[in-house]
Amino acid sequence: MRRRRLLALLGSLSLAGCTGGPGDPITSLAVNKDDTAHTVAARVVRDEQVVIEGTVTVDAEGVAELGTTPWRAGRYRVTARVDGEPALDETVRAEEWFNQLDVVVDADGSVELNRARAA
Repeated sequence: MRRRRLLALLGSLSLAGCTGGPGDPITSLAVNKDDTAHTVAARVVRDEQVVIEGTVTVDAEGVAELGTTPWRAGRYRVTARVDGEPALDETVRAEEWFNQLDVVVDADGSVELNRARAA
């Protein structure tokens, strides 16, 4: 009986992650589209408060999670350093829900912010 409840709970949790909706938190990833590994340090500030801060080493063509935070309307400032060098400083104003705020290192070494709704 206990095993069935555990399996039912795990099943419902995995389904919750597959359906994006306004109650879902923002997940911030470091996405590396380059053929060499990079260290990405990022900070996400929402309305003057740090909500995500992390440093990860991302393998070539890999992905690593920087952190999560509940979504709230407001101003988000994302700063990032790649391999110790300043690479991104971008501010977005969000009134509509989103759950993806990624720092992307492109194959040419440029860095961009990807804000979207992921299902």
